Amino acid sequence: MHKNITCIACPRGCLLTVSGEAEDLIISGNECRKGIEYGRQEILEPLRMLTTTVRTTHPVYTRLPVRLSREVPLEQIPEFMKVINQVCVSRTCIPGDVMAVNLLESEVDLIATGELYYEKG
Repeated sequence: MHKNITCIACPRGCLLTVSGEAEDLIISGNECRKGIEYGRQEILEPLRMLTTTVRTTHPVYTRLPVRLSREVPLEQIPEFMKVINQVCVSRTCIPGDVMAVNLLESEVDLIATGELYYEKG
C-alpha cells in the first residue's frame, strides 16, 4: 500500500507518504512527531469530527448547528447521521448545551454550537 495524505495534526500541513501494511507502516514527510501518529491513525482507523444541523420547531430558525462531543470513526458517520436526523429541538439552548446523549451507545453526545431562543409563554 502506498498513499499520500496531508497531515492536519499541526498547522504545518505536511505531505505524508504512508507505505507498508498495518503492523509495518512507514510514514515519511512529517516535520514533527504528530505526523507519524496522524498518518498511522488515518490509515488504520480514520476519525472525523462531525458538524451538522438539526431541525427545530422555531418559527424562524428552523435549523440549529450542532457537533459531536468527540471524533468518531469515519465509517460510522452515516449511522450517526441517521440518529442525528431524528433530533428536533423545541427548547431554548446556547452553545455547549447537550441536545442528545450517548448516540449509538458510543458515549458521544450531540452538542449545540449555536443558540436558539423561544419566547416564554
